[in-house]
Amino acid sequence: MADKDYYDILGVKKSATDDEIKKAYRTLAKKFHPDKNKGDKTAEAKFKEISEAYAVLSDKEKRDQYDRLGKEAFGGGNPFGPGGPFAGFDFSQFTNRGGGGGRRGGTRARTTTSSGNFTDIFSDLFGGGGMGGMGGGMEPEMRPAAEAELTIDFRDAVLGSTMDLNVNGSHIKVKIPEGVSDGQKVRIRSRDADINVLIHVRPHPFFERKGDNIYIDLPITVAEAVRGGEIDVPTVHGPVRARIPAGTQGGQTFRLSGKGVKKKGDHYYRVLIVLPKDPPADAVEKFESAYQENPRVNLKTAL
Repeated sequence: MADKDYYDILGVKKSATDDEIKKAYRTLAKKFHPDKNKGDKTAEAKFKEISEAYAVLSDKEKRDQYDRLGKEAFGGGNPFGPGGPFAGFDFSQFTNRGGGGGRRGGTRARTTTSSGNFTDIFSDLFGGGGMGGMGGGMEPEMRPAAEAELTIDFRDAVLGSTMDLNVNGSHIKVKIPEGVSDGQKVRIRSRDADINVLIHVRPHPFFERKGDNIYIDLPITVAEAVRGGEIDVPTVHGPVRARIPAGTQGGQTFRLSGKGVKKKGDHYYRVLIVLPKDPPADAVEKFESAYQENPRVNLKTAL
């Protein structure tokens, strides 16, 4: 390969961040990938050139060596040459459909060098499927994608589900991932094309989601608030038996750990004390006499 500066090859500055380097490589790799330029030797050479540049600049240690010494840091000037960190790497798995790349029997072929698995770079950029063997040879992000929308229940969004989706008159099974949120797009893979599904989540009559946490207002009786007791707290994962402490005040919030979204979030229930509609007069008097001070005493300073 020509002795060209790696930063120039990717079209980035020497001060470029890791994300900027990855973005530049992603754009160029899609443009010059052999699947999109069949038989074009110039494009194939360019693809190898940008892959070599990315292999070095995406690795902090190798990038530091390159910044100090240039290609000479890799013993002979070529990281893919003898003594280089990617010596022996075979690009045929990315440029030839039958030459060792893609998937065989559902397992992605992997090439390992002294620097680790270089294929992981492509897995990261092109959606985990390697560089070949999917959708007639095109990478998942390059393949045509239909657009669709799907409205699902709150519970299905939190727990995940499988349901039917009508696309261009055909019904397909769609796997809704656990924890999908309202307004999120889910990319569904199919043999011939992908589908970008915009998810709408129906509001729940009792539960409210904030990030990975779920909230609910929980009504309790006066006696439960005063004396305390055990009650069933509804969660999206099913009812959970929980204790209400004696003397619980209205508006107090309690937490059930791991009962939110993906078990990473929590379930919070805020206690609402419900008064009886027609309490006996003597009961009201007894409660009134039990107050040791005006419950609004702390608000007087705001008046």
